[in-house]
Amino acid sequence: MVPTRPFGKTGIHVPILAFGGSLDINRLLLRQAVRRGVTYWDTAASYAGGNSEKRMGAYLGKHPEDRKKIFLVTKSHAWTLKSITKDLDRSLGRLKTDYVDLFFRHSVRNPSALDDGLKVWAEKAKSAGKIRLFGFSTHSNMEECMLWASKLGWIDAVRYGRRL
Repeated sequence: MVPTRPFGKTGIHVPILAFGGSLDINRLLLRQAVRRGVTYWDTAASYAGGNSEKRMGAYLGKHPEDRKKIFLVTKSHAWTLKSITKDLDRSLGRLKTDYVDLFFRHSVRNPSALDDGLKVWAEKAKSAGKIRLFGFSTHSNMEECMLWASKLGWIDAVRYGRRL
């Protein structure tokens, strides 16, 4: 089994190895991931044209008992609150679940994208039980975005990295 570690100050423990769904995946691969304790699954509405979420959803539809074992993450590239809501609802349908553990606004480049409107949106999505945690991913201007987020107090997670 893959060891786990605390996910920040959330009280949640996640495996040290994540399953990234940006490539072609199938149920057998997902089943083996669960069996080995790779239960942090990361996807996005845009990965593989939406097929990543659909394939993870097909797995969860066939193995609903595994949903509670999986820390499920998805992301939206949308920039309006209406479009983010649409992406989240579509993702939940594709993933065959009523909630995701972590929802990211994907590819934030400017701290101004983390405004009060987004804060209210995240709070409503949490209250509705659609997301447990909210954060953003960043691939450029990372330092400025992360420093800004650290002052806000409502961002649960940041995913960062350079695109190759």
